Amino acid sequence: MNTLASTMTTSLQKIEAHANVIIASQQMRDKKVGSLVVVRHGELMRDQEEEIIGLITEADIIRKAVAAEQDLQTTSVDTVMTSPMITVEASWPIEDALEMMRDSGVRHLLVAQNRVVVGLVSLRDLIASEQ
Repeated sequence: MNTLASTMTTSLQKIEAHANVIIASQQMRDKKVGSLVVVRHGELMRDQEEEIIGLITEADIIRKAVAAEQDLQTTSVDTVMTSPMITVEASWPIEDALEMMRDSGVRHLLVAQNRVVVGLVSLRDLIASEQ
């Protein structure tokens, strides 16, 4: 049985919540990824700790910013991101993750191990692993 641990991406590409949509698009292009984990550094948080607050995808940018004719220079990532994110355990079978995506209407899941986010899995990752 294949689990998410064998399929997930562990090098998470991140972006600050206050960054604009153009920066997010350029980062996706440069890193050759379809999504970025959105993080926030809070005043009450120690040093450089960050909190994951959502995910921005190519579809979010197209549907919520471009199609809505938003000014991409002033539209911040946190206004078009998907939030809250669904988080599942790394030990989950791929079939269960596919079912979760279908039932929830999402294409990405954060993957955790012992309540710590350790990766991200996309629908494309899961389909590729089934072949």
